[in-house]
Amino acid sequence: MKKFYLLLVVLTLFALGTLAAQEVVLKTPDLEVDPDETFSLDLQVEDFELITGLQFSVNWDPEVLEFVNVDNFGLPGLTTEGNFGTMQVDQGILRFAWFHQELTGVTLPDMSTVFSVKFKVVGDPNTNTQVTITNEPIVVEVVSTSGMLPFNIQNGTVTVMGPNAANETISTDFVLYQNSPNPFSEVSYIRFDLNKSTQTHLSIYDQTGRVVYTESAYYSAGSHAIPIERNLFQSAGTYVYTLQTANGTATRQLVVQ
Repeated sequence: MKKFYLLLVVLTLFALGTLAAQEVVLKTPDLEVDPDETFSLDLQVEDFELITGLQFSVNWDPEVLEFVNVDNFGLPGLTTEGNFGTMQVDQGILRFAWFHQELTGVTLPDMSTVFSVKFKVVGDPNTNTQVTITNEPIVVEVVSTSGMLPFNIQNGTVTVMGPNAANETISTDFVLYQNSPNPFSEVSYIRFDLNKSTQTHLSIYDQTGRVVYTESAYYSAGSHAIPIERNLFQSAGTYVYTLQTANGTATRQLVVQ
């Protein structure tokens, strides 16, 4: 009998440990979009196993993005009319709630799309907005066949590209890459490749054109990375960085959180 109780305790602890170990990830991506562009943003999940219920709110800045519709449904039974509240989309609020009618739970591969939100860009160049999964006005809840689950929300930023933020390098002598991570809150790295040794000049500008950082240095041929720390910037927002050599120039955007 003692062995039976011991086995029961072990199985119970194992079940509780398994439940505690599952943390569902809810995420929106970082995107760069053009002015006036219409695009789709995917809401994705990870560790989505035997889920029977899901609800949350999606928020964004309506001065930057205009809601168009929802589509690309990845859960059974999803409909625009039955699972989404769109009465406040002009305020940048979308409500979402779903439950699995069979209550057997739904499992999706990591990085699966639950649904997509189609937006039209209405913000000016060089503006941005986070698209966030939040508790307002609908509280975030994730329910599995075992009960309520913890969750990890990873919110992305949509950046409207500006006319001074070209993605192409105007030179065959070097390549300027997008800084990474982007957006960033601590440190990011501006990376570039040089075909030959040369003097370079890196400048970072705010949206008014004011220089917030400069560095001039002589670099050898090859790959290089310049660390950029958050304390260089007085406020969050979108900035432009430019790399110049004697033979060309290239410009990209970085987003500071």
